Amino acid sequence: MGTSAAVRFPDVVWLEQLRRDDAPVVGGKAANLGELAANGLRVPPGFVITAPAYRRFLAACGAERELALLASATVSESEEVGGLIAGRLQAAAFSGDLEAAIAAAWTELARRCGGDLVVAVRSSATAEDLETASFAGQHGTYYYVSRSALPAMIRSCWASLWSREAISYRATHGVEHASVLMAVIVQQMIPAEISGVAFTMNPVTGATDEIVVESSWGMGAGIVDGRVTPDRYVVERAGFQLKQRRVAEKRFRVSTTLRRDAVNRVVQVPLSQQRAETLGDEQVVRIARLAARAERHFGAPQDVEWALSGGELYVLQSRPVTATGNRPYCRNEAGGKYVLFKPLFENFTEPLTPLTANLFMQGAIAASFRLIGGRVYQDLARARHVVPLRLTDAQLAQLLYLSGAGLPDRLRLSLARLPGSLLFIAALTLLFANLFARTAHLPADFMDVFRRRAEAVDGDDRLGVVESWRSLLLGGSWLQMVTAPVGHHVMAVNSSSMRYMAWMAVLKLALQRWAPDLPADALGVLTAGGEGVLSVEAGRGVRDLADSARKLPAVRAVLVEGVPEEALERLQALPSAAPFLSQLEGFLAKYGHRALREFELRSPRWEEEPSQVLAMVRNYLLVESAPAGHERKLADRRAEVVREINERLERRPLERLLGLRRRLVGRLAERVRYYARMRENSRFYWVMGAHVTRRKILRLESRLIASGKLRVRDDIFFLEWPEIEQLERGELGWLDVQQRIAERRREFVRLSKLSPPRTIGIESGEPVPATAIGEGGVVLNGQTASPGRCEGVARVILDPAHNAQLLPGEVLVAPYTDPAWTPLFLTAGAAVVEVGSFLSHAGTVAREYGLPCVVDVANCCSLIRSGDRLEVDGDTGVVRVLR
Repeated sequence: MGTSAAVRFPDVVWLEQLRRDDAPVVGGKAANLGELAANGLRVPPGFVITAPAYRRFLAACGAERELALLASATVSESEEVGGLIAGRLQAAAFSGDLEAAIAAAWTELARRCGGDLVVAVRSSATAEDLETASFAGQHGTYYYVSRSALPAMIRSCWASLWSREAISYRATHGVEHASVLMAVIVQQMIPAEISGVAFTMNPVTGATDEIVVESSWGMGAGIVDGRVTPDRYVVERAGFQLKQRRVAEKRFRVSTTLRRDAVNRVVQVPLSQQRAETLGDEQVVRIARLAARAERHFGAPQDVEWALSGGELYVLQSRPVTATGNRPYCRNEAGGKYVLFKPLFENFTEPLTPLTANLFMQGAIAASFRLIGGRVYQDLARARHVVPLRLTDAQLAQLLYLSGAGLPDRLRLSLARLPGSLLFIAALTLLFANLFARTAHLPADFMDVFRRRAEAVDGDDRLGVVESWRSLLLGGSWLQMVTAPVGHHVMAVNSSSMRYMAWMAVLKLALQRWAPDLPADALGVLTAGGEGVLSVEAGRGVRDLADSARKLPAVRAVLVEGVPEEALERLQALPSAAPFLSQLEGFLAKYGHRALREFELRSPRWEEEPSQVLAMVRNYLLVESAPAGHERKLADRRAEVVREINERLERRPLERLLGLRRRLVGRLAERVRYYARMRENSRFYWVMGAHVTRRKILRLESRLIASGKLRVRDDIFFLEWPEIEQLERGELGWLDVQQRIAERRREFVRLSKLSPPRTIGIESGEPVPATAIGEGGVVLNGQTASPGRCEGVARVILDPAHNAQLLPGEVLVAPYTDPAWTPLFLTAGAAVVEVGSFLSHAGTVAREYGLPCVVDVANCCSLIRSGDRLEVDGDTGVVRVLR
């Protein structure tokens, strides 16, 4: 169309008339959309209320005095003045000419689109989409706007130019407030089934030979403001080959019926879709090609916003990529040395939310660990004081990460550190002697008293969030921990259970010395045993529910043929389902505090979303194998291993006569099983305490939303506790925390896309590369968690609640596992897990069911695709991809 200072621009113009030179009068966003439409890309039709129309409206509403004040105002003063300008814009009425022009444009747009018309109303400021600043998310956008609501939404877009966030952003980037004008785009609303963004260079690494596509369900606003962690696909620019995918948990989407500023605009995604992949390979490549086409047109790397609706791919925006480069995972300015804390990471791979981290990092935990990038790291310097071995930093890091890779064959003591270590061990022993003695021989149900404590704390309104957390999980002082009744304190029990490592080490040495030629699975089989292990019993409880459902054809049909989210409501309307529902209620009464990713307080519990349990029941119903067969197989194998051990030990006449070594090995194995069970069960009760804390948080959140201090559920987890206290007292309000929440959500999404480094500040601290090209295919290295060998077809499963059906003999490939995954081990021929250890849930359950399991296989969920043929060697910890 071309611009000229001497030519008066009309108040309303059509998108297809615009070109990039028109940015000074229609804003960068509208100008770019005009260019894309002219280049043949599918852009939703629409018109633009121009920046000169805004300038005339601003003058007519009497804002000259406020605009004059901005020239010498501070940032805080500018925010106050901006509020006054926004108020004037919202209150004023359109002139007759402007109102007539908008009405005529609406009529024409409705004719072009056909049928009933609703639109998206989008800001397009003249300072947007610059090469140095994008202003993304700073200005108003409103969805599903009707004809009657259009004038108010246009004024809201104009007013958003004067929001606190926009004023602060301009001040930070050196843009004069008075120099920025606002145009408004009115486009046909596209009811996006899937939407997202595409970057024509990798914004994380800065690589220009990659195109990154991110996608989620519904509209893309959830990605922009950080409420959704999107699926992420990396495409090689040369040939447009998909090289990497990372499927995220998409718990929320933006509602398609509410304005952007509505209180409940975020709704939950059905459980069956949360871990479902949003795009197929062909769709990813199609989007990548579209983004590359936009880049060629504009001549620079682009950030392209897109949407899929009815099979059609629409371009919603294209702007220059403004923030790229290989941004480090964290800043280590102090030069510390840290190792990822694997016992937590193997059960929860995503970053902690700010509130969970704030509560978690207290007391002794805060003294010994550090929160980096939302993950918990051990301090190497503190660990070295108590580990009296001569190891390099890299070797000690491997030891702390529960990995034997890179360790010397023979460990040597450090005489210089030995006295200090012995003194520390002696002090620790004295401190815990009473506790260790009291916990050495306890019945499996000794912690049932903790459930009654948790119920009492839950019902005590005098105890707030922090008080409940400290009472149930921190246990007060060390003295209280070691002297109070054993079942009262989870931390005390967990500390006591760590003795399994010492017993395991002694048992391993004894077998190596006295029976060195035992089969590879001997140690694992000897120390396996699920009696009294509550996570295993929970799996049996799900199995019992499935057995009951099998006997009720109508119940089985509802669970197998429907989706889990709808199953409960349908069962409640089914008279014959009453026995099953009663059994489900009993199961939830005992295990309802558990959840997927249960260490995170943000995660909904089974009690809140029974559909998670019904999804597991469905998995069992889809399996024909009987669990009892696996358990008998393990029992038979254990008896066989015991016979082999006894045969080797009794080769000496004295041993045949006295049986001292045989009894010692039996005692060592029993102690390992006892303390391993105690360790696993302490987690069960720790999660119970966290569940009570979550319930207190949700009640507090409801009160804050009712009072208008918070707007959207789930936001509370992105605040720290002192900020929440300030909200309660009225010292902070919604406007004070809104931007903090948005920034933390975006950072949370960034961190969720990254695999955290195992070490920070330690040279060569990473393990041997996990991937290599070997004979017959790709070789992935990991650690053995359950011995044995298996060859089978891979099934990559990211969430056991989503279509998690394995055919008998398939290899389960997972990012990590917790109790919700147990039914899948029933039919798996083997398991390959991205994060884990010998005593992780994956290893424990795999040994119970007698199937090979390799853990700590870095990026296995990305490198292995469903349908690949795998050879899993649980004896050596190697996985071969036989493509």
